[in-house]
Amino acid sequence: MLTIGLVARLYGITAKTLRHYDAIGLFTPAQVGADNLYRLYAPEQLPELRTILFLRSMGLSIDSIQEMKRNGTLKDADYIKRLLQQRADAIQDEVGSLNRQLHDIHRMVEYMTSTGGIPMEPKVVEKEAFTVVGIAWNSQSREGDIPTMWGSFIQREHEIEGKREPKVSYGICIPMDECEDFTYVASYEAYGEQPPAGMTKVDVPAQRYAVFTHKGKTESMGETYELIYGKWLSLQGLKLTKGIDFERYDERFHGPESDSSEVDIYIPIE
Repeated sequence: MLTIGLVARLYGITAKTLRHYDAIGLFTPAQVGADNLYRLYAPEQLPELRTILFLRSMGLSIDSIQEMKRNGTLKDADYIKRLLQQRADAIQDEVGSLNRQLHDIHRMVEYMTSTGGIPMEPKVVEKEAFTVVGIAWNSQSREGDIPTMWGSFIQREHEIEGKREPKVSYGICIPMDECEDFTYVASYEAYGEQPPAGMTKVDVPAQRYAVFTHKGKTESMGETYELIYGKWLSLQGLKLTKGIDFERYDERFHGPESDSSEVDIYIPIE
């Protein structure tokens, strides 16, 4: 027989914990001395204690474990495995959430310590009118988003006829009159008479632009736009005007996840 002190030492717990488990009927000794009331445990009880302690370490409550003991599932290996798999899935979800938070924290630190403090001087260009053909997504839509729409566009880009520059694509942003919504079109400059089914044609008028270059992954492009509108335009004495802004993706764009990608951003100015 094993004394309470020895069992406590084996599992790194206190004798007080074992006495508490005994008092609530969760884990009782095999024998209690008639004279000295010493608690003694049988070796075959140890697997049950290990299971109890492990379930507690996984966050399961005492009440839940007591219920398992009452209904016999505390010794049901298949039930325990299912329970642990559910907990493993929950932990995996939590780890994913924490990794996303960590990623966002690193991005914010980088923005605050480096990107946000480096002014970018744009090129100012006069661009002639041009026409694009592609797939549109509207900000009022409750389905999908811009990255998803780009994925659909890439699968169908071969359908567009009359591409002027087959290795250059555009993300055209068209503001809607008198509201905060917009239409975004993933597209190619093209001169086909009739766009493929499900696609749209957009005529972009001649305009004066300030051209900034975003460097890095597309997920941080919003930060570049923030700096353009919040700092860089005013530093250069440039004034916005109503019009279509767009992104130009050429051979310098190596994919949305590439740190070496470059995308030119055209902002309409007076």
